[in-house]
Amino acid sequence: MNKIKKLWRRLKNKDENIRLIKWMLHIIKPYFRFVIYVFLISLLSMGISYGSTIIGKYVVDDATSGDINFRNIAFMCGTTVVSIIIAIFSNIISSYINEKFSFSIRQKLFNDIQRSVWIKISKYHSGDLVTRLTSDIDGLANGLISILPSTVLIICQLLISFCILLYYDWQIAVFALILGPVGAAFMLFFRKKYKEYQTKFRESESEYRSFMQESLSDLTVVKTFRQEESNEAAMEALKNKRLHLVIHNSRLSSVMSAAMRMVYSIGYVVAFCWGSYRISQGDITYGTLTVFISLVGQVQGSVSGLAGIVPQVYSMLIAAKRISEVTEIEKETYFGKTDVPRAVGLEVSKVSFAYAREFVVKDLNFTVNPGEKIGIVGPSGTGKTTIIRMLMALTSPQRGTIRYILNGEETEKACPDSRRFISYVPQGNTLKTGTIADNLRVGKDDATEAEMLQALQMASADKFLKKLSDGLNTELSEKSGGLSEGQAQRIAIARALIGKKPVLILDEATSALDEDTESVVLKNITEHSEDTTCFIITHRRSMLRYCDKVIKLDEDGYMKMITLSHYYNKL
Repeated sequence: MNKIKKLWRRLKNKDENIRLIKWMLHIIKPYFRFVIYVFLISLLSMGISYGSTIIGKYVVDDATSGDINFRNIAFMCGTTVVSIIIAIFSNIISSYINEKFSFSIRQKLFNDIQRSVWIKISKYHSGDLVTRLTSDIDGLANGLISILPSTVLIICQLLISFCILLYYDWQIAVFALILGPVGAAFMLFFRKKYKEYQTKFRESESEYRSFMQESLSDLTVVKTFRQEESNEAAMEALKNKRLHLVIHNSRLSSVMSAAMRMVYSIGYVVAFCWGSYRISQGDITYGTLTVFISLVGQVQGSVSGLAGIVPQVYSMLIAAKRISEVTEIEKETYFGKTDVPRAVGLEVSKVSFAYAREFVVKDLNFTVNPGEKIGIVGPSGTGKTTIIRMLMALTSPQRGTIRYILNGEETEKACPDSRRFISYVPQGNTLKTGTIADNLRVGKDDATEAEMLQALQMASADKFLKKLSDGLNTELSEKSGGLSEGQAQRIAIARALIGKKPVLILDEATSALDEDTESVVLKNITEHSEDTTCFIITHRRSMLRYCDKVIKLDEDGYMKMITLSHYYNKL
C-alpha cells in the first residue's frame, strides 16, 4: 500500500511539474525573442572563447620551438577584449529583460490579487502575498530568463568541446564524457533534499515577513499591551528557524560542491598526466596539452552546469507554484455596467450565508425603498458585517438572492458591477498614504476642490481642515499619521459622500466621534442625501433616530425588521 501511495505522489508531482512548465512557457512567450537574443550573444561569446583556446595552442607551440607569432598573440588579445565587451553588453540586456519580465509578472499578479473573489483571496496573509509579489517573482524571472538559454548553451558547449577533444585524442574525450556524468550524479543524488529545503525556506520567508508586517502595522497595540519582549522572542524564534534552514542548506551545498571539486580535480590530474605521457612519447605538443586541460574543464563544466540547473529548476518550480496558485484564484465577473441610477432600492429574499459550514445569517427577508435609512443592530458575531459584504458582492449568499431595484423599474442582482452606485465607510482607519485630497479622490477621481470642501463640510471635517497649514494638500503618513482617529474617520466619511452615490453604507462609521459631532454628521447626511439609500451598522442607540427601519439580528443568525418606535419600546 505504501508503495502505491509513493507511486501516486510521484505521478501527481510529475503532472504538477508539467502543468507548471506549460504555465511558465505561456507567461514567457511575449519575451521569448529577447531570450533568443541573450542566447545568440552568449553563443557568440562561446565561439570566441573556443577560437582563443585553439589559437592559444599555436602560441604555446610557437614559443616551445623558439618562435613568437605576434599575429596569434594579437588575435588572443583581441578576442579577450571582444569577450569583455560582449559580456558587458550581455549583462545590460539580461538585466533589462529580467526587470521588464519580472515587473510584468508582478503587475499581472497584483492585478489578479485585486480582481480575485474577496472571500478567497482574504484567506492569504498580506505578508505572504507581498512575498509572492517580490521574492517569488524575482526567483521565477531569474530562472526563466537564465535557465532556458543556459541549458541550450551548455548542451552546445558540451558537444563542441567533446568534438574538439575527439579530434585531438579520442581517449581523453571519452574519459571526459564519462567523468562528467559522475559529477552530475552527485547533484542529482541530493535533489530531493534540496527541493525540500527550498520549499521550507520560501515558507519561512513568508512567515517572518507576515509577522513583521503585522507587528509594525499594529505598533500601537504592541506598545499598549507591552508586547515588545514577546515579539522580540517570537522574532528570535523565527530567526533561529530560518538560520537552521540556512545552515542545513549550506551543509548540503558544501557537500555537493566538495563532490564536484573532487571530480574536477580527478579530471584535471588525469588530463594533465595523460597529456604529459603523450608529450613524452612525442605524440602531442605542449600546445595540445593546454587544449586538453582547457577542454576537459569545459566538458566537465558543461555537465556540472546541467546538473546545477536542476536545483535552479526546483527553486523556479516552487516559486511558479506559489505564484500560479494566486493567479488561478477565481476572479470577480464584471459585466461592464457603468450607468449610475438615480434611486436604488433593495430586495433580499431568503438569504443565508455560512463560514466553514456554520451559518452566520439565516433566511434574511427584507425590502428597502429608495431613500430609506436602515439601521442594522445586534450583538457581535451575528452577521452585520456579513450582510454588508453581501450587499457589496464581496461574498455571495449560499442560498437566496439579493437584488437592487434601479430607478423603480429595472432589477439587478448584486454583483461586482453594483459597486458603481455604492459608497462605503468601513470600520477602522482606512486612509492611504498621500494628501487629504488624494484620499478624497478615491471616492471621485475627478473631484474639484469645491466638491472636496463640500464633502468635508458634510462630514464636519471643514473646521479642523482650516487649522492645517497645507489644507487639502496636507500629507498623511501610514495609518493617517498626524490626524486623530476622529479626524481620520471624518475624512473617510467625506470620501464616501463626495461621489454622491445612491447607496451609502456606514459600518460603525462614527465610532471615533463624540456624540455632538456624530449628530451633526448624521443630520447632514440625512438632510442633504434624502434620495440616498443608507445602511447604518451601529452599536450606538443614538444613531438609530436617523433611521426609518431597524434590522435586528439575534445570536442564532435570524433577523427581525422593526420600526424605529418599536425598537425604542423594546429597549
